[in-house]
Amino acid sequence: MVKQPVQYSIGIGGWEHEGLNQCLYGVATEYSTVKLRYYTRFFDTVEVRSTFWDDGLGVNDAQQWMDAVAENKRFRFNVKLHKSFTHGKEIKPDRATRVRGVLQELQKNDRLGTVLVQLPYSFTNTSANRFHLEKLSEVFRGFPLHVEFRNESWNDVHFLRNFLLENQLQVVNADLPRIKQFMPFVTEVVGDTAYVRLHGRNEKGWMLNGMDTRYDYLYNRKELREIMRRLAALEQKCNRITVIFNNTTNGKAIANALQLVSMLREGKPVLVPQAASIAFPDLLQDMSAVVEDSLFAGEKIYRRVG
Repeated sequence: MVKQPVQYSIGIGGWEHEGLNQCLYGVATEYSTVKLRYYTRFFDTVEVRSTFWDDGLGVNDAQQWMDAVAENKRFRFNVKLHKSFTHGKEIKPDRATRVRGVLQELQKNDRLGTVLVQLPYSFTNTSANRFHLEKLSEVFRGFPLHVEFRNESWNDVHFLRNFLLENQLQVVNADLPRIKQFMPFVTEVVGDTAYVRLHGRNEKGWMLNGMDTRYDYLYNRKELREIMRRLAALEQKCNRITVIFNNTTNGKAIANALQLVSMLREGKPVLVPQAASIAFPDLLQDMSAVVEDSLFAGEKIYRRVG
């Protein structure tokens, strides 16, 4: 039987960053859903970051997101689980119920990609932590959960695969700085979807532990070709691959995501936001592109950037 072509979804971590005003929207505005509507012209998926910080989001928020992406039928949301579940290791029933409500609303409308369980480096491979993941899998049973391990103690492919299968969990294929005791990139896939997160390789920034410096990294073309080879290896093991660029400082994720889209399209024209072509002068090099006007052109609900 001939294997069907793998379906790719490319996006970035969040759509509300101020840094995106300069290199994606070309304007500054607080209209989050309008930004999201513009974002969907270029990408088919996004990681919802607000759910990691704000435990008060509910069904109404999910409905607003879906309204904003209505024109892109392929668009899916990857919901980042609230930090209390992952970093605080707490499972409070009322919070879990609220999160499940958001996920159910997205899922029943075919807008849910996955639920991201991003674990901190301090979350090591201990019996207590494995038990916590087992409980999370029970609480969010019925939703696809991808787990990102950052501590090298989890780097046992056979154990990892068995543990994830037993608990109906999937693994995130993460590109992290090459720092000792960090989890290396694994080409393991559990299920039919690979979830790739690209954080950049700013070793100094990660050691300083500053959010802006940590994700301040622009992959060069040689590194993107290396990533393409990793994706080719994953293609043999799954039907769908979601790629999220999380090197969001100063909007660098936008440039790299567009470059990867172009590489996957093998020379076919790629739609590029005008602001990105200005912010990253070398972006259009080796790329067939159609440049799209900036957001809100001619309207008065914004102020121009630059």
